[in-house]
Amino acid sequence: MPGWKARLKQSATEMLKLPPDALLDVSRVTCVDGKNVVVENARGLLKVEGEEVTLNLGNEVLAIHGQDFEVTLVTDREVHITGKVMRLEYVRSGRGAS
Repeated sequence: MPGWKARLKQSATEMLKLPPDALLDVSRVTCVDGKNVVVENARGLLKVEGEEVTLNLGNEVLAIHGQDFEVTLVTDREVHITGKVMRLEYVRSGRGAS
């Protein structure tokens, strides 16, 4: 069960009709033309290969499947990836991945 701070943020987000990523600690994935992917609020890279990149998003793991992947930027909360994206797959774990 989320703590009172998380419930307060959730209520404020709903009451003010803000997008979930404005106050809540959720991830945003932007894929442009199936070639460039930006993942905001990523907690870390789990696997980097030419055909798959896997990221820890907290309660989910995002697997990006395709070809010729290259990680072009990694910051404390953002990852940029280029390559040919074929599929995005979310695996919800209910707890943070390590």
